[in-house]
Amino acid sequence: MPYLVCKKCGGYYQLQEGESPDDFYDKCNCGGDLEYRESLGEESPIHRESLGDESSTVELLEEEFLNIKSLEEPLIYDDDTAQADLGTNRNHSTSNLLRISLIIGVIILLIISLGLITTKNDSYGMFNSNENEKYSDEEINTFMESAFSADDYGNSYDKVGKWNINVVRIRIMGSPTPEDLKTLNKAIDDINANVKDFQLKIDDKNQLEADMEIYFVPHSEFSQFSINPSKVDGFTEWKVSISGIYGGNSAGEIFKSRIFIGIDGLSQKRRSHVIIHELAHGLGLHHNHNQNSVVCINGPDLTELSDLDKTMIRILYRKDLQPYMSRSQVETILNNSRRSFF
Repeated sequence: MPYLVCKKCGGYYQLQEGESPDDFYDKCNCGGDLEYRESLGEESPIHRESLGDESSTVELLEEEFLNIKSLEEPLIYDDDTAQADLGTNRNHSTSNLLRISLIIGVIILLIISLGLITTKNDSYGMFNSNENEKYSDEEINTFMESAFSADDYGNSYDKVGKWNINVVRIRIMGSPTPEDLKTLNKAIDDINANVKDFQLKIDDKNQLEADMEIYFVPHSEFSQFSINPSKVDGFTEWKVSISGIYGGNSAGEIFKSRIFIGIDGLSQKRRSHVIIHELAHGLGLHHNHNQNSVVCINGPDLTELSDLDKTMIRILYRKDLQPYMSRSQVETILNNSRRSFF
């Protein structure tokens, strides 16, 4: 059997059947170079170059052989020890391959998990761009009514009204109840989960003027804002011009909005409905006649945004629907997104 012999320490390892020098690194554990020999008595190429006459060659080989044999006991106790000393390089290679395989596996699992987490946290992740989302006739028709139909006060909405910023900062004014805040926070979470690149954020600590102010005040204070307190339980005003005043028509780009919620003479359920009803107005949606929507005229007192409402908010905040767009422009876009059953 051939051998691998260390030029530095003189240790050696007898190659087993099926093993090749290529299975090992070219270094011993002591740092010395390993040399392949057919037998322990074979001189090394280095020795061959440096040897003189035949007699000196024999003497040097004998000396080298004796050195190797003298180290046999401390270096090679049994086959296992030999494998541990000079065969560990092969084991290290196998171990490294296993480590690399494990690392690749972990990375793949992390990528898959990240995708699942992203999808879970953003339940409408596939609709984030909204350009590929398809809508039913009911969803499109209800949205068109909510975006363009005239309201009870004679306001005509002939242009798309929406925010054109990424984050709308909200400041809460007045005296909301814990249930009021719970309802408001739930609605904000639903909106934020539905619309990409557009978020509502309660920011009471910021000293700058808020984008949206929500007032929880008695009905008697409504008259300070030119609304007859006897007619409504809540209302919303928009500012669609930087230098303009608050008004009742949100057509165009919304720069500021104020929402008013009456806190006297209403049950908590009614107040919860008014909160999400007016919050939908604050985003740019108006009234419709669909009983499944929170902005339905004389509709049920829904206390959470319905699936229909969430879809309408996603439609309104599509990237390709811009403030000031006309009804015909929006119809063209949405007709291309109409769901087909064939």
